[in-house]
Amino acid sequence: MSKSAKKNILVCTRKSRLYGNVNLRESSKPSVFRDLTKKEIAGILDYLYNRSDLNLTTADKAAINSNYIFSSEIFLPPKRDVLKHLDTHCVQPKREARVMILRGGISTPDVIEIIVSPLPNPTGYRHVPYLPKSIPFIDRPIDVFDYNFTPLLEQIDKVVGKILNELYGGRLVNCGDRCLVFNLNSQLTTLLSGVRKRLWFSWLYQFTEYFLLRPVDFAVLREVDNNGNNTIIKIWFNGLLFNSLEEIVPYYNTYKEYINKIPFPTNAEKNDKTISSRGEPSFKIPLKDPSQVSPDGVRYNINDRHVSYSYWEFDIGMSVFYGPRLYDIRYKGERIAYEISLQELANFYSGDKPQEHVLNYLDSMYKIGARAKYLHPGVDCPNDATFISSSFKVDTQDEPMTNERAFCIFEHNTGMPLRRHNGYFRYIHRFYEGVANVVLIVRTIPTIDIYDYIIDFIFYQNGAIEVKITPTGIVTSSWHTHDNPYSFQVDKNLMSPLHQHLFNFKIDLDIKGTSNRFQTVDIEPDVVENVCHKKPGSTIVQNRFIKRLKQTELEAAYKFNFDYPKVLTFVNNNKKDRFGNSPGYKLINKGMTKFMRPPKDGNNPAVSWSQYQLAVTKYKDSEPYSSSVYTHSDNPVFSFQEFIDDNENIVDKDLVAWVTMGMHHLVQKEDLPVTHTPGQSHSTFLIPFNYFDESPGMSVGNAVRIDAVDVNGKTKVAIKRYGTKSDVNCIPKKTYYDEILKKNPCLAVEC
Repeated sequence: MSKSAKKNILVCTRKSRLYGNVNLRESSKPSVFRDLTKKEIAGILDYLYNRSDLNLTTADKAAINSNYIFSSEIFLPPKRDVLKHLDTHCVQPKREARVMILRGGISTPDVIEIIVSPLPNPTGYRHVPYLPKSIPFIDRPIDVFDYNFTPLLEQIDKVVGKILNELYGGRLVNCGDRCLVFNLNSQLTTLLSGVRKRLWFSWLYQFTEYFLLRPVDFAVLREVDNNGNNTIIKIWFNGLLFNSLEEIVPYYNTYKEYINKIPFPTNAEKNDKTISSRGEPSFKIPLKDPSQVSPDGVRYNINDRHVSYSYWEFDIGMSVFYGPRLYDIRYKGERIAYEISLQELANFYSGDKPQEHVLNYLDSMYKIGARAKYLHPGVDCPNDATFISSSFKVDTQDEPMTNERAFCIFEHNTGMPLRRHNGYFRYIHRFYEGVANVVLIVRTIPTIDIYDYIIDFIFYQNGAIEVKITPTGIVTSSWHTHDNPYSFQVDKNLMSPLHQHLFNFKIDLDIKGTSNRFQTVDIEPDVVENVCHKKPGSTIVQNRFIKRLKQTELEAAYKFNFDYPKVLTFVNNNKKDRFGNSPGYKLINKGMTKFMRPPKDGNNPAVSWSQYQLAVTKYKDSEPYSSSVYTHSDNPVFSFQEFIDDNENIVDKDLVAWVTMGMHHLVQKEDLPVTHTPGQSHSTFLIPFNYFDESPGMSVGNAVRIDAVDVNGKTKVAIKRYGTKSDVNCIPKKTYYDEILKKNPCLAVEC
């Protein structure tokens, strides 16, 4: 390129007066949906710590046998009050906070949840109305004190530490750089007498990168009481179960020459399971990747947590336990959904060892929202994305925990046409018309222990919404001893058990109001006369559809059957077009999975939503979530099945769709050392269904139409670009991300 040509190329920094207005400062008057502000969190703590009846201990002095604040987040007013405020400009309902308090300092320890009000200067509190006033302390979610198992490690090391060192080259305590560690397993458990529970330390690991891929053949079943005291119940060692540590010593002395030794990895050996690029580069010469360019700057506006883009508007929030949620989603000024939110991420494992039989996770116990952070420009999100923070009060600190990069928002050219057609009827019309499919994406990526979940809310310019989830990260590893029907051997002594990912989302649709109905459009065989056949009376089979209205919640609990295909629709029967059609949206679940375990077996009652690819219930303020941080046992405090079993009428009611997606993950060698994303994505779509007179995508700008024009026997073309130019005469701005990280490393790694 010549020097003169380079001078004419500008950096893409231009901003329209209408778009690209991004104001991320906390509003002095936060909206009804906005997460708690730092000022409000400070007000909540000041009020609660001065309540003598609660007898609370500050986070820096909290202990398992004290009363302390575990979490706080926004508590939404009744939906009817919010809609009255939004739709009739009535005064905004007062903002309130939902606060979880762990009371380990009372005679019978328990958990309470209270509503603190009003914000930012509370004057009172009341119990959350739809929860028990007292929840057993043993049912509490995972907290910082669950990681305090030093006495247990000392007990194990005292009895079998020398044996473990001889076999695996490390110790559990006083181990320097050759440590053996347990990973805290929060799998669903069996409760005992309401005050104790049993948990497995599923495996012991050699603590070097990446330690979760370096298990050894040692595991411990422990019993934990309300005070955090651990009692060893069983030990798994060398493929056998032992009742005590002391039983292992004579066994080892008798059979040690037959037991497989795994030396602690040397520096040279540590690289085989690290998460870093290696192997022969795919390009002989290092070249930069293609980069997205926004020639006229970003085309969305953000005010605090309110986003507007094209015809779309919505508010963004983050629940500390359940993760991302969007509210008041509107297209062309009309509300399509009141809420779209993640409810749960679950994993159910299978295996040939007793600890794998109950290796089941509900990730809400880990605080999904609090773990959504560390989004990296140029990898997780484009360089020109806008990052949005989240703030929480969590158990470990009283200062608000702020994740600066909880969300990123960006436009994305999918590389796929939103529409296109080439008309080729000669002498009548010859043309091409099409438009690029450019979408707005709201993305967050919580990392829950080993798995990273890329969660996208995608807004299309034809009124469609996609909710997409893509798991990646590290697979759960296990010690491999022999061939089994639960896992392939993927490395020396290494397997990863078969498991099923389950993802549940809440979609509160409001189609032209809250009076909606759920009906399936069933596709069925239709036998008709074949008048073309030479034989009189011949028939031919085609398909037809029949609308079937679902009257009750039990009727609307949907399990997919390939023999009976259906289109799932939500419509407003009070509105009709000139043809008699009811406007609606159809729901397409592209990530369906079948949960084959019996609904009442083991821990399955805790995930009763997984029995249905879709469940539809009548909206209730008392049913905000399908899952609960108190459901991690075979006798859960709460079960989603209760939402369905009351079997309320759902015709012309305010309806909520609970959508389950998932996959069976049969781990293969290519999942090492980290699972890559191709083939892992699962999506649910909301698509207009007789809602508009024609596709609203026809109004999308930046389309192109090319018509053939014959002049003197030669074909020329007329090109129409609807006001936009096809050339791009700017380059992306230079990025300084590495320099930013050096100044603030906490944006990328745990500090």
